[in-house]
Amino acid sequence: MEHWCDKTMSVMRERQLEACQDRLYRCPAQGIFGELCADEARDLFYLSFYAQEIKTRVPDQEALKKLVTKRAEKETCYLSPREDDLVKRMLMDGGETFLNSWDEISAAEALISRLWCTLQILDEDNARLILAPELVHPITRSMLSRDYAETRKRLFSFDATLHSLLYLSGFLHASVPLTHFYQSMDQHSDAEDALLIARYLRAAFDYTQTPEGEILLLHPGLADPEHLLSTLAQMPPTEVAITREMMLGGLNGLLPEEVASCETMRGALAGAIRPEYDEEEALEDLRMMAKQGASLAEMREVMESMLCVLPTPRMVQALQQLHLQTVRWIGMPPAVLN
Repeated sequence: MEHWCDKTMSVMRERQLEACQDRLYRCPAQGIFGELCADEARDLFYLSFYAQEIKTRVPDQEALKKLVTKRAEKETCYLSPREDDLVKRMLMDGGETFLNSWDEISAAEALISRLWCTLQILDEDNARLILAPELVHPITRSMLSRDYAETRKRLFSFDATLHSLLYLSGFLHASVPLTHFYQSMDQHSDAEDALLIARYLRAAFDYTQTPEGEILLLHPGLADPEHLLSTLAQMPPTEVAITREMMLGGLNGLLPEEVASCETMRGALAGAIRPEYDEEEALEDLRMMAKQGASLAEMREVMESMLCVLPTPRMVQALQQLHLQTVRWIGMPPAVLN
């Protein structure tokens, strides 16, 4: 059984990125617009978003090429922020770009899942993402359009709202924000919009799917979504009045009532964290544990694993304050000193 040291937010994020990197290493060198045999085309299909969406037989390569090309212009409007940045970099640099950080790996995988890009692994530290030349013109045309500007503006607000709600609750059923997003489109949405916004959610957020195929968005710090969902299923319906201050706090990743304990903990950890840890990351790991109802003893164990010194009374007192004053996610146990 995993201990909290193995399921903090930073550890889970690193595992996710390593798994994503492993999947990228197995991606075919040729994209859907390349010279492929039937087996290679089928493999690309199963790596793509289309495999989750098309319930009939596997399309052949020509059918997939037509579908990708036809959809590219509208789909450009619904790229996640990191995908959008990568595509613009490729357009400005002859259709390719090097991945510069871990954070770009998941965005690169999403673009490969759209069948837009291929990846060349040059060595352990260098990977080049290449945009299919056939898509350069429709993507460029889309980015110069009014629809692109208006959709990106709506998505910016939509994205901020989702991040805020996820900080407040830990998870979110996608149907609620999707309904509000469609309403913001002045009734002009269609089935293709629904498909593309679902792709946006998969590319921009951590998520899981129910057996019925419904999307549940997850906060990246949520260590055990199954436990949270099973706990909530046994609880009576809960109504929470969300204020403007709560939404702003969620957007900033810190509620007003959490500020003081967070600052105290930050000061206590300053200069005492082991070199392989980032101080802000360590603080965030501890806060996410508190939001999920970890005990004070469990939080202390994780804190001590991050320290290059013995815990001081100041650190222990700051941890106790953080444990007490961090707002729990719905369904998580309240703070109890132990």
